[in-house]
Amino acid sequence: MNHPFRFEAESDNGSQMFINILLKAVNTGEVTAFADDRFTTPMTMAEIQQLTVGSADTVPQVDPNDPTKVIRYVVTRASFNAKSVNKIRIKEEWVFDREASRYFCRILGISPLKSQYFPNGQERPGATPMFWVYYPDMRPILTKYEVYNPKNMGNSRMTWEELLESRMFSSYITKSTLDNAANRTIRTYIKDPILALLEGENIKEKIFNYEQDLWSY
Repeated sequence: MNHPFRFEAESDNGSQMFINILLKAVNTGEVTAFADDRFTTPMTMAEIQQLTVGSADTVPQVDPNDPTKVIRYVVTRASFNAKSVNKIRIKEEWVFDREASRYFCRILGISPLKSQYFPNGQERPGATPMFWVYYPDMRPILTKYEVYNPKNMGNSRMTWEELLESRMFSSYITKSTLDNAANRTIRTYIKDPILALLEGENIKEKIFNYEQDLWSY
C-alpha cells in the first residue's frame, strides 16, 4: 500500500518521488525544516545539507609501481541515495467537531527517517528523523506533484496532497498523548516489537471508542 511513496517518475517540475519533493522544498526555501516535532527550532541550510550528503570515506591511494606502498589517503563522499529513506513519520491530531458531529484527522507534520545499516547489510534499529516540516505549509507544494493512483484505473495519477488527505497509506502508531504523562514512545516502555504493535492497535481502539461513546442509540 505504501509503494506510491517510492514512485520514481519524472515530470516537468522534477522528480515525483516523495523524499525528493521534501528535499527540494526545503533546499529552495519554500518550507522551513525544523529539528523538533513542535516546529520551534528551525534548521539552517548547512545543517540540512549535512544530512542530505553521503557519508565520508577515506580510501588509500597506492603507488602504481609498488602496490604495497601507500602514497596518500583520499577522502571521498558518496552521493545521497534517496532510496535509503524508506520510512516516514507523520504527526497527526485527531479532532471531534461537535458542530459538524464528525471525527477527522488533521496532519500536522512530516519527517523522513533515514535508515542506517551495519556492515553486513542489516538495518540498524531505531531510524532517526532527518528533519520535520509543517504540513499546512507543505500542502500547496504537494498539490503540484503527481503520484501513482492504484485505486483508479481511469485516472492513474493523483496529487500527493490528495493521497495524504485521503489517508491512502498504511501505518502504525509509535507514540500517543493518551495516558502518556512522561511523553514517551511506545518502544520506550514496551521492548517487544509485537507487543508494541498491539499497544498501537489498543490506542486505535481507544480513539474509536471515544467517538462511539459520544453517541446514544
